[in-house]
Amino acid sequence: MKGYVVRIASVAALGGLLFGFDTAVIAGTLQFLTKAFTLNASQLGLVVSATSIGCIPGAAVAGKLADSYGRKKMLVLTALLYIIAALGSGLATGFMSLVVFRFVGGIAIGMASTIAPIYISEVAPAESRGRLGMLQQLAIVTGILLSSMSNYAIVNAHTSFLHEDNFWRYMLGAALIPSIAFFLLLMLVPESPRWLTLKGMAEAGEKIFEKIFGNKQKAEEQLKEVETEMGTAGTGSLKEVFSPRYKKIVIIGLVFAGLAQLTGINLIFYYAPLIFDHTHTDLSPLLQTLLLGVANLLFTILAFGFIDKYGRKKLLLIGSGVMSLCMLLLSILFWVGKLDNYYVLVAIFLYIGGFACSWGAVVWVYVAEIFPNKIRGTATSIAVMGNWTANALVIQVFPYMLNKMGGGETFLVYAVLNAGMIFFVRKYLFETKGIKLEDIENAYK
Repeated sequence: MKGYVVRIASVAALGGLLFGFDTAVIAGTLQFLTKAFTLNASQLGLVVSATSIGCIPGAAVAGKLADSYGRKKMLVLTALLYIIAALGSGLATGFMSLVVFRFVGGIAIGMASTIAPIYISEVAPAESRGRLGMLQQLAIVTGILLSSMSNYAIVNAHTSFLHEDNFWRYMLGAALIPSIAFFLLLMLVPESPRWLTLKGMAEAGEKIFEKIFGNKQKAEEQLKEVETEMGTAGTGSLKEVFSPRYKKIVIIGLVFAGLAQLTGINLIFYYAPLIFDHTHTDLSPLLQTLLLGVANLLFTILAFGFIDKYGRKKLLLIGSGVMSLCMLLLSILFWVGKLDNYYVLVAIFLYIGGFACSWGAVVWVYVAEIFPNKIRGTATSIAVMGNWTANALVIQVFPYMLNKMGGGETFLVYAVLNAGMIFFVRKYLFETKGIKLEDIENAYK
């Protein structure tokens, strides 16, 4: 891969780092927020889910805005929203103001999780699109790990200005640093060459393709393919997206993105301390959560060698099986009450490994590459909106399930869901490994 394309894709993926940081950092603040604002269970649930709820409208508008104004401009807007959310959350004066700024952060995450994968897929050569697309997931898990490290460091710091009454402010406000870095680095990346071509700026698009491929002839060939494919595509409107020509692939993308949340991965990271409060080991819940972040990062790095070698579909099938077995093991451990050991931690480690090497590696790559150029923005928005809608439902329902049903039945539900995903992947998904974006439409006809 050319260094240039790796650099610009990495900058776009930084939106994913903030995505991971903002969604996971809340886990370490729950006990302190409950005390600071005297929150009941419903209020605490709203604080946690406000970000996920904000993701839904953020994802809904992101694709259309990116199609109209450009991928880069909308990523810059996303960075500004991240900055506002970090400042506002850290300085919140009450329950409602915290919910509002968490919601703003959710809008930013919804936009970033839609636009960054689109941008990366549009600058990536076909043979390395999987690995470059995975930069988004690598950034997400890095953000999750950084949030756990930050939370752990703040709680264990021995300084006069840090105490239990303000731990949560520094935890939430810490996102300001990567938010500013994201904003500044975006000034150094170009617009998507495919979007430029779509808007009639083919000459500018060709120059960027030349930097990506390092070869003028390849750039000209790529530009010609983009122009040919766009010449036969539709308008990108909702009517066109759900026309007979595209309806099947849009529904596949929507269901696939939603199922990625029904694996249960985010409930593990949002509620890891709550889960570990039910177990009995020598390690604190925050430290165990930090270890999960390390495992997530290591397995995601491992997946880089798999996605363009073995393809998307094979990884999804294997990962679904592994995750189902791990959830079944967790169910059994909670059911028989074997919680005074490290078995739960090991089972969750293996589950995270299964997710990171399959659904985690594939989801953001797949939803940004399966749609034709002309409808990619709107169609990706629909798929990502489905992802965040499912996420909001999962994190709202999980604490209730854990309290009312217990860990045994709760994790059994997710074992069944993960097993069911094997059927969906086998029947409805198609392989995209090594196929140019302009040729993918022919793969699902």
